[in-house]
Amino acid sequence: LMEEMKESIRRFNIVMGINDKTDKSHERCMTKFFGNGIHHENSNPHPKVEEGHPAWDLLAEKNALDIALYEFVLKIFEEQRGMIDFYAG
Repeated sequence: LMEEMKESIRRFNIVMGINDKTDKSHERCMTKFFGNGIHHENSNPHPKVEEGHPAWDLLAEKNALDIALYEFVLKIFEEQRGMIDFYAG
């Protein structure tokens, strides 16, 4: 999840057995990717569209299945937290 990118990467690293403390190049990559402050390597500016705006309504209609999938992913993401933390322990 983009809004939970650090947590997503943390989970990926746990499952894959990657430890950022053992590899300085990994640490540099993570710092570059997540940035120091407001600039992020994996970020592009996009105009904000508020829910209820005609553009929002049109996008939501055209992407109804994507929205349903995203809502399912949010649910699974939260449910997996305990399982991933079990791997980390």
